[in-house]
Amino acid sequence: MIELTPPAGTTRYLCPLECGWHHDDPPPSPEDVRDVAPDPDVRNFQEAVSSIAGKAAMRRLEQTETALKQHLATHTAPAEVAAIEQLLADKGLAGVNWRP
Repeated sequence: MIELTPPAGTTRYLCPLECGWHHDDPPPSPEDVRDVAPDPDVRNFQEAVSSIAGKAAMRRLEQTETALKQHLATHTAPAEVAAIEQLLADKGLAGVNWRP
């Protein structure tokens, strides 16, 4: 069952085709940086922390992007076109030529 509201601090990414799928990205935690090493050229503690945090954030971003790409691959081109046309109809733009 899909929770209508994600837990506090969670970012929910919805399928842009409105099929009901979503990906929840929980808030940052100490576990995110457990196996992340700072860049070898850091000069002080502050740079080390920034390096680790940046790498952890990038890894999370890549995981979210991968989840979305994998999900979108399950949609067919006709389903994507139908979803776009339905969205346009819902906005009162039915019949607008959106194709290049």
